Amino acid sequence: MKVFFKRLGYLILFGILIILYSTFVEPKLLRVIFHDVPLSKIQGEAIKVVQFSDTHIGDFFTLEDLQEVVDKINEQDVDLVLFTGDLMDNAANYDGAIDEIAIVLSKIKSKFGKYAVFGNRDYGGGAERFYEDLMESAGFNVLLNNHETLNIKGTTLSLFGADDALIGYYDSVQTMKGIQENHLNVLMLHEPDLADDFINYPVDLVVAGHSHGGQVYIPFVGPLMTTALAEKYVRGFYEINRDMNLYVNTGIGNTKAPFRLFNVPQITVFYLKTK
Repeated sequence: MKVFFKRLGYLILFGILIILYSTFVEPKLLRVIFHDVPLSKIQGEAIKVVQFSDTHIGDFFTLEDLQEVVDKINEQDVDLVLFTGDLMDNAANYDGAIDEIAIVLSKIKSKFGKYAVFGNRDYGGGAERFYEDLMESAGFNVLLNNHETLNIKGTTLSLFGADDALIGYYDSVQTMKGIQENHLNVLMLHEPDLADDFINYPVDLVVAGHSHGGQVYIPFVGPLMTTALAEKYVRGFYEINRDMNLYVNTGIGNTKAPFRLFNVPQITVFYLKTK
């Protein structure tokens, strides 16, 4: 009986430590992940791209935390910055912080531009009224079912951005208008499961967020929970077809609960280089 209670005590202690770690330690960590992405359409030097996603500014993520993200991004000295949505957790609670958020985001440096798409949280809670203006005042171009073509280090890169599909005005056909097969085509989504809608287009790389990697990710098991349009593709790289890869960023902030476990907040740096 003593052995039983001793083991029970250890289990309870271990559980308390896990809760404390996943609430107060791991969510405050921030790591930069690097990936080489070989692409046959790269014509010149490698292009360095950073993606960040799902900051969810709110109860679990402050402006000070956002400044840390900005500092980390600027340390990378990148060519292109991509934000794949969900800036605030509940915009209705943070009307007074809009200008401050824009000021912090405006400090992000990028040689060839900063781009963003809407996430579902960028529509909800009244965020639709100001998200686009906020991001543009911070120097971001917001893509809404459209694209821009850039010439970066000898490569013609077309950057496509689809609108949010849960609350927004998502239109995959409109998004792909004007796509050219000989361009390096990069697609920004918020919800990763939408990648399947683009399987017949000459898209080379898709980047998405939304999933948070489940927030709690159990090794050898998977995410504790998934969310709508992030059930098939949850985190990391996926081969959608022979020519198109999807990368799902697990994001930075939290929603609904403060926990993160085996799922450190991340900024991702891609080196797009010739095959």
